[in-house]
Amino acid sequence: MSIVTLELKNDLDLELLIAFAQRLDVAVLSIHQSKQNRKRQPVYWLEELAKIGGVKSIPNPSEWQKQVRTDKPLFGRE
Repeated sequence: MSIVTLELKNDLDLELLIAFAQRLDVAVLSIHQSKQNRKRQPVYWLEELAKIGGVKSIPNPSEWQKQVRTDKPLFGRE
């Protein structure tokens, strides 16, 4: 029997590794996630931004998006 200890920096890699282990019919003995080195996910930062009232420099987000957004030219069409 062999026991392997891994340090993964990405939570998605952990999910992939667990799925792979299940596919190989390997027993996952324990999972320990350190909160100190854990990076915040993008949803966390969007929620934090919403808590403080969003972006104050953009008074009307819909209007801003219409002004900033540009469509890419399609190949063969002008």
